[in-house]
Amino acid sequence: MRNLRPAFLLLILIAAASCGGGGHSSPAGPQLLPATIDGRQAASADHKIAVPDTSGIHPMDVNGVLQDGGFESGGYTYWQQCGSVNGFVSTARAHTGSYSQKDGYVSAPEVNGDSGLCQQVTIPASGNLTFWVYQGTNESSTTYAYQEADLLNSSGTVVKNFYTTAANTSGWVQKTYSISAYAGQTLWIYFGVHGDGYSNGYVYQYIDDVAWSGSATPSPTPPPTATPVPTPTPTPVPTPTPTGGPTPIATPTGQGSQSCGVSCGVERWHIKTLDDAFVNTINWTPTSISVSSLVAAPVPSGFSGSNDTTRYAPYETHTYTVRAILVGWKSESDHDFHVVIADPNNTAKTMIIEPPDPGCTDACASNFGSYYTASRNKLTNCFGAVPSGFTNFPSGVVVDVTGVAFFDVLHGQTGVAPNGIEIHPVLNIKFISGAPGC
Repeated sequence: MRNLRPAFLLLILIAAASCGGGGHSSPAGPQLLPATIDGRQAASADHKIAVPDTSGIHPMDVNGVLQDGGFESGGYTYWQQCGSVNGFVSTARAHTGSYSQKDGYVSAPEVNGDSGLCQQVTIPASGNLTFWVYQGTNESSTTYAYQEADLLNSSGTVVKNFYTTAANTSGWVQKTYSISAYAGQTLWIYFGVHGDGYSNGYVYQYIDDVAWSGSATPSPTPPPTATPVPTPTPTPVPTPTPTGGPTPIATPTGQGSQSCGVSCGVERWHIKTLDDAFVNTINWTPTSISVSSLVAAPVPSGFSGSNDTTRYAPYETHTYTVRAILVGWKSESDHDFHVVIADPNNTAKTMIIEPPDPGCTDACASNFGSYYTASRNKLTNCFGAVPSGFTNFPSGVVVDVTGVAFFDVLHGQTGVAPNGIEIHPVLNIKFISGAPGC
């Protein structure tokens, strides 16, 4: 409706008001943000961009080395989701190698919100930030939608805007910016696009070959895997390198006795409460991953629902952060919160996440009870007491969920993934949008 004459537009608005409002129906099921159809929302000059929560259980890698600048890992080991709509690592276009970062869509409709990837680093003492961009849009200005690159602080506030454009580059263009003014600061490098959901608009941006130049940086090193709290300390058993599907870890020699809590659950109870003998094999640096990727994971070879002593690598030995829409929840007989989440980009893809009751046997002995309590409190403080029957959350609540992957037995659970994978236990929940005050 951007091309309608003002007088004609006024007549339409008056007619709509006299009929009790517009005639657009809301789509069924959970959604991230409603698409803007009849009107446009100008972007705020001082808007914040949602960044991952690094104040929780596992700090990000901030060793000053910009990692995976070519996105050739093909995933989210170092780059994280930032904003309210997922960005991607894509093979559709690359400056060098096989991968690049892709934000937004190359055709209508326009992305609704901020979509991008970011990486937290300590800015080096001197030099420049260099990278390559490939941009496109049918917007004529940055009023409603744009491509951008920024330095963000831990609150998501823009500290340095490198550019805000509505550009069509028709090819790869190199960008170089001085970063010396921010030397020593720990900040987020963010590349993304912003849009207002306009049904006839599009805006996109590819990023590749991000690097520091003109300054000495140490050789890249893998991210740390330090455990955030004391954990049981049996003799470590190396995790076999997977070949194909996940590989079970060798069976440990028994469990320690428990002296706290009440009996709550049975099935794989030590594993799902992090009180198993191999909790120290878990990589505590979270990897960003989508719901769709997790529900597509292969069921572990030889998986058994009665196996309460071993972890199935690689999934059950990793911590993940998942950006998702809250669908619904209820309490379980084992005191867990049964929470269903959906992929914002494909709400048909759902899975279960569960924070255990820290008052249960094994959960209270795991040394992770404070994380379970905090996660449960974030939900109840926002939505009230957990219901006994499955109840939908308000539409459009977007969260980042951090926890350890876990395979459960399929027994007709509401919202269960087809492979039975869950985030269980949940260690942290961060509200991104759709739930003011939470």
